[in-house]
Parts: sequence; structure tokens; C-alpha cells
Amino acid sequence: MKKRVLYQLGRDTLKSIQETFKTISASQLPFDLTAELGSVIRAAEISSGVYSISTDKEDWMPEYYVVTKDAPAISDKARSYGQEFTGKPHLRIYDQSQPGSGRYIIDFEILCYQRKHHLPMIEYGDSIYSIALYGMEENPNYFGEYPVPGVTPRGYTVRHKKIINGVYWLETDRCEEMLSICYPIWQAELSIQEQHLGEQLEYDQVRGIDITFGNLFYPKENSCIPLFELSLLHPEIKTNGAINMSALLNAVFKFYPEYTSAHNKEHAEYKHGTLIQENCDTGTEFIEF
Repeated sequence: MKKRVLYQLGRDTLKSIQETFKTISASQLPFDLTAELGSVIRAAEISSGVYSISTDKEDWMPEYYVVTKDAPAISDKARSYGQEFTGKPHLRIYDQSQPGSGRYIIDFEILCYQRKHHLPMIEYGDSIYSIALYGMEENPNYFGEYPVPGVTPRGYTVRHKKIINGVYWLETDRCEEMLSICYPIWQAELSIQEQHLGEQLEYDQVRGIDITFGNLFYPKENSCIPLFELSLLHPEIKTNGAINMSALLNAVFKFYPEYTSAHNKEHAEYKHGTLIQENCDTGTEFIEF
């Protein structure tokens, strides 16, 4: 299952909203979704016609955005991402715990609306940029895909190949090849050891990469383990043809025997992931332009 260390916007946002806005009762809501979502435990109106609620549908009290038809901050495109319940076409619902639900789109549009209209900004604890950055993974049709880095720690990018959205294979003007991984992916999905081995731009080092949300870069000789770890969480890496998975496993097996041994031991014990084995029919060149 994908880990999302920073994917706490739902709960963090609701907590922040409750500190910024007066909590309202279920009876004050202009809708009743008890049958669909359960009884409302907490609620707040975070923008005109936009409500954040938590319900008793599950033990962990799921949270939702509910957008009414006349909410001025929310565009028609944003509404298209929401869920519509039968008989209630004037409402759109966004599950704050469900990736791809459009939750970041609602956060983004509210903050943009407040800024454009010189209204007090909700204290989300997250900037418009950081919300958009995380939204690029869940809803690239709205935010666009992650940009290809124009500069790396080893020169300017002159060619690139997409592995998945936010993960790119680069060639620089120094004729070096590097793997680039965007912040939301590497921060949540790479092992701590591999995070520490990634190279950073000087800008990110000076200001702090957790503030700048910078990419991590891996030279070709150090890229096979990060790619392997990502392939366990993104099945499309194994099927889209960008990577020769057999050669990738060979590279990990040949150049990182300690990692291979530890991974295979864990695989044998818990029976998850992919067993790293050598394939004598393929070499170790796992990617090419």
C-alpha cells in the first residue's frame, strides 16, 4: 500500500479549519447526507457553500468536503471531480482520505479564490504551491504533470524520458545520465537510506529541501535501487516499457548483494514485493533513451 507521510491534509485541514472557523452543528448544514455518509460529528463552512465534515460512518471518522451548487470559489471543472449522490445533483462530495477524489483541487481553488479576491486566507499550514504539488500526482489532468527538472546537480537537462509522472530519466549537458524523483514521491516512497543517498541542488541544500520541495537526483550507477523500490509501489513501471525490469533486477543483484540478501530474506518471511533474482539472459542495462 502506498505510504503518504504528508498526505494528512484532510485531517490537518479540518483541525485548522475548526481553529479558524466556528464549528457548526449538523442541523445548521443546508443538506442531509446521513443516509450516504453517516451522521455528522463535526462540521465547518470553510468557504461560502463549501463544508468540511466528519462522520460516524467508520470508526476512524471519515472526512469529506461537500460543495453546494452555488459555491462561488469552486469551478465547474473542480465540480466534475466530485461524487454525486442520487437525488442530490446540487451537491458534490470529495472524500478527504481517498487519493484522486479531488480533495487537493478543493483546497487549491478555495485558497486561490481568497487570494484573488483579497479575502483572509485559511490557515491550512500548506501553501498554494505545496497543495498543487501533491495534487499533480493525484489529479494531473487538473494540475498538470510534475515538471521535468531543467537543471540537476550535474548540469542542465538536455534530454529526458518519462518513467512515470514525477520520475524522469535525464541526460545533462555534461553527458551524464541521472534519475530524477519529485518530492512527494521520494519523500513518501523511498527508504530512508536511499533518500540520504540522493543528490540535491545547492538551492535545496541551502534553504532546506523540506521547505523547497525539491527533487532528488541519482547518477545512473546509484539509481537501480530507487527504481526498484518505486516499482514495488507503481506497477506501471513494470509494464509501460520505460524500464527493462529483468535488467534492473540483474543490476541490483550484481551491484548490491547486501541489499539483495536483506530484501529476499524479508520477501521470504512476509511474502510481499518482488524476489530479486539474476536472469542470465539479460544484462544490467535497464534503461536507454
